[in-house]
Amino acid sequence: MKTRIISGVVMAVIVAVVVVIGHFVPVVLTVFAAVLCDGALYELTRTATGIQDMKSVFAAAGYGALMVFLWDDPFGWGKTGSLLLWVSVVYFLIAVGLTLWNHADFSLASIAVLTAMPLPVAFAFSCLSRVINHTDGLYYLLLMLNFASVCDMGAYFVGSAVGKHKLCPAISPKKTVEGAVGGILSSMVVSVILCLCFGFSAKLFYTVLLTVPFCVIGMGGDLFASAIKRSVGIKDYGRLIPGHGGVLDRLDSILLIAPVLWLCIETGWV
Repeated sequence: MKTRIISGVVMAVIVAVVVVIGHFVPVVLTVFAAVLCDGALYELTRTATGIQDMKSVFAAAGYGALMVFLWDDPFGWGKTGSLLLWVSVVYFLIAVGLTLWNHADFSLASIAVLTAMPLPVAFAFSCLSRVINHTDGLYYLLLMLNFASVCDMGAYFVGSAVGKHKLCPAISPKKTVEGAVGGILSSMVVSVILCLCFGFSAKLFYTVLLTVPFCVIGMGGDLFASAIKRSVGIKDYGRLIPGHGGVLDRLDSILLIAPVLWLCIETGWV
């Protein structure tokens, strides 16, 4: 627990520094998102899927980082739709070639991860960068962390205290229905606090209301990542963060929350 807490503090400091610098130099946030994307794709291809061919691993990571930059568009290039399509088509052809080159060693999981997973992962991290780069980026970042981390902590403590009914025992035996409800209620309280502290009282009702589906989405992301780990027989995606595991172990919920939150921001729901 001590190691986990220390790592959490260090991560918080790193994120705070990046956000502050990114406020003045937005491209820093894009670079940070691209680095996280590469870490996640490395864990998926190398650790979870067991791809030994480093050309394939680097191809997935390179495509992911490039797509983060194209989607986030920190340099204001604009009209990158055709470029996004061309880059994706070229990457798919490269992935097919790498699959043929390594056909003797690649399983169906390896082929699926190499060809399909970099696209949604890169999109999720680009949305994370865009959320933070928003005019009210600090508010939305804290709101996103609330949906993911506060809900997760609330679920842990409530579940440990009064949890009896298993939520999804086949995937995550320790999660309980009582814990999930406790996590959502904890997150709703923090949503109220954030709205009032940042002067968004007009959005209070919608934000509190949306806390429930966002927390459920975050739990879904967590269970999805756990299902992958369980299917390949690993405990953690990596060892980058002591006490937490890898990038995906820490950001599994945010990978689903960030795109939906960005959509809600763009449509004025939050």
